Amino acid sequence: MTRAEFEPTKTSSPTNVTQALRYALDPTPDQINLLRSHIGATRFAYNALLGLVKVNWDENRKKKEAGKDVAKQDYLGTSHFDLQKLWYERRAELAPWWGENNSSTYNYACLNLSKAFTNWRKGRSKFPTFKRRGSGGSVSLMPGAVKLVGTHHVRVSRIGEIKNYESTRKMHRHLERGTGRILSATVSEINGKFFISFAIEVARCLPVTRSPERIIGIDVGLSTLYTGATPGGEQVLTVENPRHLATAAKELTHAQRIASRRQGPGPGRAPSKRWRKANSRVQKIHAEVANARKNLIHETTTNLAKNYDVIAIEDLNVTGMLKNRSLAKHISDAAWGEFRRQLEYKTTWYGSTLVVANRFYPSSKICSRCGTVKAKLTLDERVFHCEACGLIIDRDLNAATNLAKLGLPGTSSGTGRGGEVRPEHQILDATAHPDEASTETLTLVSA
Repeated sequence: MTRAEFEPTKTSSPTNVTQALRYALDPTPDQINLLRSHIGATRFAYNALLGLVKVNWDENRKKKEAGKDVAKQDYLGTSHFDLQKLWYERRAELAPWWGENNSSTYNYACLNLSKAFTNWRKGRSKFPTFKRRGSGGSVSLMPGAVKLVGTHHVRVSRIGEIKNYESTRKMHRHLERGTGRILSATVSEINGKFFISFAIEVARCLPVTRSPERIIGIDVGLSTLYTGATPGGEQVLTVENPRHLATAAKELTHAQRIASRRQGPGPGRAPSKRWRKANSRVQKIHAEVANARKNLIHETTTNLAKNYDVIAIEDLNVTGMLKNRSLAKHISDAAWGEFRRQLEYKTTWYGSTLVVANRFYPSSKICSRCGTVKAKLTLDERVFHCEACGLIIDRDLNAATNLAKLGLPGTSSGTGRGGEVRPEHQILDATAHPDEASTETLTLVSA
């Protein structure tokens, strides 16, 4: 089923949408040194400010332990403005060479450190740590510091015009017409190669949400990566898990073993040239695995968003699942979270609807024919047997069919009518076995 078979969809008035575009750069040797100078300056400013804050807080803590009064004003602030002010006051002392790099280099270092402290306060991450010096890194630039020159060059302040491998004509046309503007740009070094990523705001005529005629439920797993089915139980999508990381494991192990025998970086010791070369091979393999994984997810999500009106998926507790040491590597390689993230914005772009099932909805345990819920279903049982109606069906197909039924009109908030969950589904949530429904266990997902 292709998009050409469908009638053109109506579009709404232009809406501002934020998009990200990345291009590979081809800098000269002098430009490489300048780019690495900017990346290093960002890391230095981040570490220097973090060190000042830690010293200040440690001193105040010791004063309090000694029984002295410490005022709130004695603590260094960690907001973006406070860190910027601290950098302006101490930059001449900390980094006399600060004027060699673009000013936005230090601005984004303050912003990133401020976000790190905010995440720590809210319990989303640990206390900020110092950034290690090594290969790679990134530097963010303000919109005024970056400009497109034609379709094959990017001009960066303090660096000059850098040639890029890919044409930027799509982005260039938006900027020329005035239908797009650059919000920020980030230059990153990955495995010795440089890339520039743009966050741009463009005016797009988003399609009007289509009526729920073509509905699909997607069950994710480890043996079969994606299984798609219609509400009637017809299997319309099967994507086998390519296991990108496991496939490259032998080559990666060999490259890592070679790198481990070289003189790597250490306290007061610079890495050897042979180590840099060996480590470059390791990074190249990791980059190939990541690119292959992203490409598969992009192809699948784009196809689904274009060709189906309603897409129903599960709300998986991926963070909790990664605590299982036996499956953590395989779950990370499957990238279920990235699959959902791409579906969320692509369904908006193409006029389809994304329905996310309740996290406690036991899709694998419900019989897709009669609706009976099994009391227990282990991960080893790859075939679903219904004791009530005698249905024998593949476990993943059964789960995908149940998810597709949630996309029918009137069964979920995502398709226009009804409440969040039907009463019978609320009963299923309450009676489901904890091995299937609990967010603390890994059997929530058909693996």
